[in-house]
Order: sequence, then structure tokens, then C-alpha cells
Amino acid sequence: MKQEDIQLGVTYLVGLAGNLVPVLITENHPSGKGWIGQTVKTGKQITIKSAQRIHRKASDDKQINDVAKQDNRKPMTTTTGNQDTDKPMSLINAAAHILAQDKQTPMRCKDIVEQAIEQKLWQPGKGLTPASTLYAAIGREIKTKGENSRFVKAERGMFTVATKD
Repeated sequence: MKQEDIQLGVTYLVGLAGNLVPVLITENHPSGKGWIGQTVKTGKQITIKSAQRIHRKASDDKQINDVAKQDNRKPMTTTTGNQDTDKPMSLINAAAHILAQDKQTPMRCKDIVEQAIEQKLWQPGKGLTPASTLYAAIGREIKTKGENSRFVKAERGMFTVATKD
């Protein structure tokens, strides 16, 4: 769409993260370039910097509901490795699951990755060093969450699940 075609108070379908999301344009951006809007589904306030992201008017409620229905996905499972879910378990969630199974036995990240693949909890992507990525993610969780972290460093290069007293 063109910038001059955008009207305040009108709902448009806006491209966000690869999806078309119905957004109500509420005001012009203070800088004069772009708009501030609110998503119809979640009510989250967003900034639209370019008219190229606005695809078309959401002319009626049926169109908005159709887009909202397309956006609904099955919830991700973090307890089992079911293959019928849309989104696979993340590697860090798979690590927590595997460490909880092994009854507090400390494991290396490389072994955790192998177990996750073997149990079909996680599938490797394009990354060349998933064990290093997992090591960094666990370390980051321990550092940011502190006592609330799911993991504890048992010894150099080895982790286990934290015990909740």
C-alpha cells in the first residue's frame, strides 16, 4: 500500500514475522514516519515503520477471524517427544527432560544432545555445534535465573537438574 492510503481507525492486514496479522491503526508515529497500531487478536501495541508491511484492509470481521484462525497452533509439548505436534521441543527443554529422567546423574552436553536425538525429543537443524549451543544456553539460564534455574553445574562441563527443596 501507499503511505497516503493508510487511514487511522481502520484495521489492516500487516505482515509480522511471516504472518498476516489484523492490526487496528490507532495513530501516526511521533516521528512522522509510520504508524502505531494494536493487534486485534492480542491487543499488543506495535509500530509499523513502512507502508510496505501493510498488505490490505481487513474489510470485514470474517476476514479478520479467518486470519486469526490460521494463526492458532497446537501448544508445544515439553514433557514428551510426540511427533504429532506442530513445533518440536527445544534443545534446552529436551535437556531438562533427559536430565530429570537420569535421576540426578550429571551429563555432558554432547551426551545430552545424542540422547535427545535418540529419543526423538529434538531434531538437529543447520547448526554445526549443538552441544556448544546447549552448553551456552544452560550456562545463561543458570546465570540469569540463579536459584530458579532448572539446571545445576555438577562439575566442569557437566550438568544435572536442580533439586527443589
